[in-house]
Amino acid sequence: MSVERGLDRAPLVWRSLAVRATLAAFPAWCTVGVLFLWTVWRQKLLVGGVAALTLASPAAGLITVAALMPFGAILESVLALPFRIDEEVLLAFFAVWLLRAGADRRGPHVPRLMAAAGVLLSVSAVASAAMQMLQLSRAPGEMSAVATWLRQAYYINSPPIGLIDAMRLVEGLGLVAATLFLFRQRPSLAASLPAAICASGAVAGFLGVLIHYGVGPSFLVDRYSALGYRTAHLVDPNAAGSYFACVASLSLAIAWRARGWERGLWLAAASLTVAGLWFSESKSALMAFLVVGVIAAGWTASAERPVRQRLVLLAAILVLGAAAAAVRLRLIEQDPTFRGGGFRTQFNAASLRMIAARPITGVGIGQYYAASTLFLGPEMAFTYGRENAHDYFLQVGAELGLPGLVLLTLWLGAGLTMVARALTRPIDPRLIGAASGIVALLATCLTGHPLLVAEVAFPFWIVFALALALATSTVLNDPFGYRAAVRSNGVVACAAVALLIGAAAAVGGRKPLSPPDSFAVNGVYPSDSSFAAARWTSVYASVFVPSYATRVYIPVRQPIEVRAVSPMGVTASVAGRPLFRTEVGGRWVDLDVPLAAPASPLIGYKRIDLKVDRGWQPAVYLAGSADLRQVGVQLGPCRVVEWIGERAPGDGAC
Repeated sequence: MSVERGLDRAPLVWRSLAVRATLAAFPAWCTVGVLFLWTVWRQKLLVGGVAALTLASPAAGLITVAALMPFGAILESVLALPFRIDEEVLLAFFAVWLLRAGADRRGPHVPRLMAAAGVLLSVSAVASAAMQMLQLSRAPGEMSAVATWLRQAYYINSPPIGLIDAMRLVEGLGLVAATLFLFRQRPSLAASLPAAICASGAVAGFLGVLIHYGVGPSFLVDRYSALGYRTAHLVDPNAAGSYFACVASLSLAIAWRARGWERGLWLAAASLTVAGLWFSESKSALMAFLVVGVIAAGWTASAERPVRQRLVLLAAILVLGAAAAAVRLRLIEQDPTFRGGGFRTQFNAASLRMIAARPITGVGIGQYYAASTLFLGPEMAFTYGRENAHDYFLQVGAELGLPGLVLLTLWLGAGLTMVARALTRPIDPRLIGAASGIVALLATCLTGHPLLVAEVAFPFWIVFALALALATSTVLNDPFGYRAAVRSNGVVACAAVALLIGAAAAVGGRKPLSPPDSFAVNGVYPSDSSFAAARWTSVYASVFVPSYATRVYIPVRQPIEVRAVSPMGVTASVAGRPLFRTEVGGRWVDLDVPLAAPASPLIGYKRIDLKVDRGWQPAVYLAGSADLRQVGVQLGPCRVVEWIGERAPGDGAC
């Protein structure tokens, strides 16, 4: 189906004011609350200014949003406002744009498969947050607290449910739709929008340069220098590296396209973003930027050759890049001080365990960090307590289940396929720059989670939309450009799958999330009959207790009377914070572990992590033993001695 025939009838969202008003209801409520409730004038001025600018010119509003998004954290400090400024600005833009949108025009649209995947992904994210609210309704007072937060303080703090994470994903997909809609109305955005994106990237890089030399705003120098980072606009240096890799790719490509004095400006902007990337010290971002840059350069240099030859060249570059990366990884792993590779493997293993626990419904959007305490290996739990996945795609699969991961893959894959088709035609440097940027950032998502950071996620989605707009413009009259991959009624298909997702979430939500009874998680060997209920630990071990526990006694001992083995030091840690170290000998000793309130009422367990001073093998120290396991100390059944709420007298055992 050609573009011209495919756009004879605009989507319902653009034809119906009622639909747009429904979508705008939440952004409008949040914006009105900022403008008319008890907020300071600085906040009102910023949000009101973006809303007024969008009302006058939606394209200008989008450009302003693109320029401001990377600086949400800085704006919070400059304006002395403990709010999520970037989301305030974005929702103000959405509210006015949706109500003002007007008639649609012919031009680049989201491909049908991509649109269906985006709608279903948004529905599943919101449905996941809704199911968490239903789970909270079982706890007294929790629902009313969430309702009060939604009415009065949405931009402050965050509740136990993952609504903020769901909204970040939905807002990102909405940014793609808004950018394409405005691109159709004003094609000049192909020039002005990249300029805004790259200018903000240059400013962020320049701030990093200032901090490197100890100059600039005092709050930035003091805050970030104390942390040892040279990235100014984000606390997370890896996320900052991903952002700079994306924007630097776009800046360099446009600099190559520019002529005369404009090229000098673009080269200056590109240099500053590359400096920001260097100062971030993110190895994954730098590697992605270099590899993708080499591929883009090779593809551009071979523009005159047939597509097959170019694909062979691309494959050769990929093979060489993979070989170089493998050699580099091998050299790094030979460094005895390097533990990143092993930790990365353990993070991935924890994510796969979480996915296996709830493969269809997921653990709930925004819940990975809290739920990770149930699935991390004992060494990782002792070191970090709880953590994100360090792989954005695995995190989505764990939180939204495999259906959510498939939908995200379809959304991104359909857009990248359209971009790839356009790149087989005469190359627009802006397109290859935007495409290189999004591929570089997505590559870093395999080793990190930059899209969990709003200051990175929102600019990425704008660049993604820009690449899609340029690509679809390139193939606008290609009869294969928008061939429909979904031929059934889109509304019916979306509604049916959304109901299935909701039903599955309702069923899965009734099952309490519990830690796997596995040595890979608790580091405790199966019970040894020679010591009754006692169980040997490895060097790292974990004990799980009910979430109501506030004080626990854990009996431990080292029954082997060998000088090199006993006594043994045991360090107890909770949530990644060591509490105390105890010498353990042949007699049972109770480790008295105080516990704080649970991080999330949706998680039914707390975790206590133990580390012994050293591991030892019974076969080495005990005559006649063939046990070659690395063991530490023995654990007995723990006892809960204090708890939240009323418990029955016999309810004190773990």
